[in-house]
Parts: sequence; C-alpha cells; structure tokens
Amino acid sequence: MKNKSILIIMFISIIVFFSITFIFTGEKGTNYDQNILNWVYDISTTTIVKIMNIISLIGASEVILLITLIIAALFVLKKDWYHTIFFLSLSVGGVVLNFLLKILFHRERPDNDVSNIEVFNFSLEIPSYSFPSGHTMRSTILLLFLLYLVFRLIKGKLLKTVLSIIGVFLIIGVALSRLFLEAHYLSDTIGAVSISVAWFCLVYLIVKKYDHQEKISPFYYRSR
Repeated sequence: MKNKSILIIMFISIIVFFSITFIFTGEKGTNYDQNILNWVYDISTTTIVKIMNIISLIGASEVILLITLIIAALFVLKKDWYHTIFFLSLSVGGVVLNFLLKILFHRERPDNDVSNIEVFNFSLEIPSYSFPSGHTMRSTILLLFLLYLVFRLIKGKLLKTVLSIIGVFLIIGVALSRLFLEAHYLSDTIGAVSISVAWFCLVYLIVKKYDHQEKISPFYYRSR
C-alpha cells in the first residue's frame, strides 16, 4: 500500500478518535453510551456472555504478552531485525500509548468502577480507566500486524481474503465483548480501534523508511 493511502487512513482514524472523545467522553455523551449499554444488557443471554468471554481472551494481557514474545522470538531467530523492530515498537508503544490516554481522559468504567491493571492475576495497583479500552486496543494492534503479514506473505487471493475477514471479525468481536461483559462503553471500544489503526499507520510509515534505506530485513527479501 502506498504511503499516501496509509496517511489518509491514519488521518481518518485520528479524526474518528477525536470525534469520539468530543461527543462521548462528557456527561451527555456518557448518557448516550449508557443507553447503548442498557440495550446490550437487554438482548444479552447467558450463551452470548459465555461466547463473549471466550472472544475477550484474545485481548487479555497474558495472552497478548505470550503471543508477542513468541512472534518477537521468531523474528529474532530469523534475524529479521526490520520486523522485530516494527512489531516491538508497535506492541510496546501501543501499551504505553493506551496507558497515557487512559490517564489523560481519566474516564470511569460503567457503574463507576475503576479496576487495577493485572497480569497473570497479579495486581500492579495501577488504575485502569475506561477510555480507550486496553483490551480492544491490544488485540486490534496485534491483529492488524497479523493482517499486515497476511498481505505481505500470502499469495493466494482466496486464503488472503478468508484470513482478512477472520481478522476483521475478531477485532469487532473483541470490541463488542467488552460491552456484553459490562467492562466498557461503546465509545471506549470505537476509540480504541480508531487510535490503534492510527498508531499502526504511524509506526509503519516510520519504520518503512529503514526497509528501503537500511535493507535490514532478510525475511522481507525472501518473501518478495
């Protein structure tokens, strides 16, 4: 994809993110969000909640951490420094960005609940606010990177299309799961997806320069 197209996607995502913050993060916007949550609660069933619990695991800190370590290790073993830098910058930077945005907007979760960040059931005693959804943002960033690999490595159009559809549905599924599990408002998840797309585009554009100038990715040249 050309840089111009990436820039357009990035700016559209940024506009969506700031539109969401402007419309929904105030008291009036929270009322809109609460009405949406009430509707979600009304249509929710035990079966739906069980399914959403499973889907939500994709964005769990422990799962994301393990997958990140595995992917990074594979790139290191292949001495693919370009993708190692790209992936770690994207993942670690995304976690930092999410934390800073949560602190900046300081939005309480539904029912005024403020939970702490936990990893492997160990509480870090750091408040985890509602906006933007960390679950949604972590999973979106990971899935966007996997979709990037799909488009970069897989030649078969049918397989590429199927995997892309699955990836998009997983992103949407994780976002919706946060509503059905009463962990976030709709605007928290939309904001998380939009800023994740913008972050991916930004990191991609920055590291892409080294793809051509430094030629540090043997993995890339084998896959072309």
